Amino acid sequence: MKSVIGTIQFMRKIPLWSFCILIMIITSCEDFTEVDPPNNQLTGLVVFEDASTVNAAFAHIYSELRNSAFTSGTTSGLTYLLGHYTDELNLYNPSFQSIEVYEENNVLPTDGYVQGFWNSGYTLIHASNSILEGVSASTALSLEDKQRFLGEAHFLRAFIHFYLTNLFGDIPYVESTDYRVNSTMGRMEAAMVYQKIIDDLIQAKSNMPMDSGTKFRPNHWVASALLARVYLYQGNWAGALEEAQRVVENGGYQLSADVAQVFLIDSEETLWQLDSGIDGVNTEEAFTFIFTDGPPPYSALSNQLVDSFEAGDARSTNWVGSVSDGTEIWYYPYKYKVNTNTATTEECSILFRLAELHLIAAEAAVQSGDMELAMEYINMLRERAGLSMISSTDRASLLDAIQRERQVELFTEQGHRFFDLKRTGRIDGTLAPIKPNWQHTDALLPIPESELLLNPNLEPQNEGY
Repeated sequence: MKSVIGTIQFMRKIPLWSFCILIMIITSCEDFTEVDPPNNQLTGLVVFEDASTVNAAFAHIYSELRNSAFTSGTTSGLTYLLGHYTDELNLYNPSFQSIEVYEENNVLPTDGYVQGFWNSGYTLIHASNSILEGVSASTALSLEDKQRFLGEAHFLRAFIHFYLTNLFGDIPYVESTDYRVNSTMGRMEAAMVYQKIIDDLIQAKSNMPMDSGTKFRPNHWVASALLARVYLYQGNWAGALEEAQRVVENGGYQLSADVAQVFLIDSEETLWQLDSGIDGVNTEEAFTFIFTDGPPPYSALSNQLVDSFEAGDARSTNWVGSVSDGTEIWYYPYKYKVNTNTATTEECSILFRLAELHLIAAEAAVQSGDMELAMEYINMLRERAGLSMISSTDRASLLDAIQRERQVELFTEQGHRFFDLKRTGRIDGTLAPIKPNWQHTDALLPIPESELLLNPNLEPQNEGY
């Protein structure tokens, strides 16, 4: 099996002429509902006759996921915005009105961040579909290259649709680059979207390599990890447990013994992380969250989150930073600790890590009736955190314990808290008491108003907007 080189490396090896062609193709799809007729169709086929330019297409997608899409660690990404939307972050800067609407749950269909989630998602889906169509039609790529490229593109299409449906509910599942079809698509029921996601992930698993040669490119095990998460969200406990156990037992990853090592670039529990783009640059998350003087210039961790840690939890001492003015103490996410450039990159934004698979396996085991197995998985994380072992076999108590572990293990990581509260039916009971404007309909974001105007088939708007 060929080793796939890192994002920056393979971008540097792309011939200038082919890279320019590639950019013409990708940037023509800024909004999937407004894509012009593909006048460069033949040029696109040329691009996908060469493995280096296919790699460039993937590099573009990963660059967007890191810098400007919903997975970005900036203030426009899910981690920051959904942290404010739920109970993870508090805003300290009243002039930051674009964030205040998330903190106060007053998001409107005209919101720029909502538009950004939608546009970035469907633009990258279009880019993934371009790869699928171009690689499938290629007569020059080797069979091995075609299989891994197709697997990776199927995974990315599923990954992006997964976040879109969890944000917006019923959405179009876009499977082609045909602007005439895409510009008039209606919304598909979320249950059908999930089935499409599963189909893509099963296809991805069958084609993706077990080892992609770098953690900057997703592999077979990352596809299996997302499939485990999808099954968990659906309540398919057997499927979630099977996929999670496959990754834990056979993927070759290990829980870091020291929580201080979890978010380093060479962490042995990282399944997939995003390349920094330039050697020596570190994560956007560190730039976004770390502050050195109080009161916080923008945001800080909420008391609800800080108080959720048990005494002696190593995750609190290692993953939570603090600032004091002598009278008051404020806390910030400190999972990523390097907010300056360094000689070489020390931390990269992590999208999948092994701890989540332990939590998925634990929850699915409880729901399947295997309490002993559930305790085994959850206690591995508690032992690492320096906490006492859970010994209760009561189903309700174990499920509560797992959700508490998810809260303190996965805080400020890609909106896990928001999605967990929704899927477990606890969102209203958790957020309504602390957010005066909270309504049940806030569990979904609004469809961007501009999209409804362009394509009436996306109607009706989500309830409450």
